[in-house]
Amino acid sequence: MPREQILIETRDGSCPTALFRPEGDGPWPAAILYMDGLGIRPALFDMGQRLADAGYVVLLPDLFYRAGAYAPMDPKAIFAAGNFREVIGPLMDTTDNLKAAQDTEAFISCLDGRSDVAGRRIGVTGYCMGGGMALVAAGMHRDRIAAAASFH
Repeated sequence: MPREQILIETRDGSCPTALFRPEGDGPWPAAILYMDGLGIRPALFDMGQRLADAGYVVLLPDLFYRAGAYAPMDPKAIFAAGNFREVIGPLMDTTDNLKAAQDTEAFISCLDGRSDVAGRRIGVTGYCMGGGMALVAAGMHRDRIAAAASFH
């Protein structure tokens, strides 16, 4: 199924979020995928789709939403230019593990309102920077998050 773009209202504003669902009829368990420091891009969409293909409703929030709109980043170009911190730094300054964990309250609320989500317990995972976010979110929302994983 193609991804769907939704906006999730958090304490700090509207968070653009990609939503992925498995094919067929649900409901399915849910997962949140926390992004890395290179922003939302095709590689993360692929990760979200892979989780959906494994049978999960997946949220992939753009945790740089506090910075406003930004151009898609090409990791190869950023690393080749040697100005990684100049490009990524201002975006990374807008979020951290605690802010992402607080945003998770809104993400969970979004999942609670969906008829295609099974149960109240969810999984979280994060890629690189998102790994710490997933683990802190799991600690802050122990009653709702059943499993957490960090990967790179």
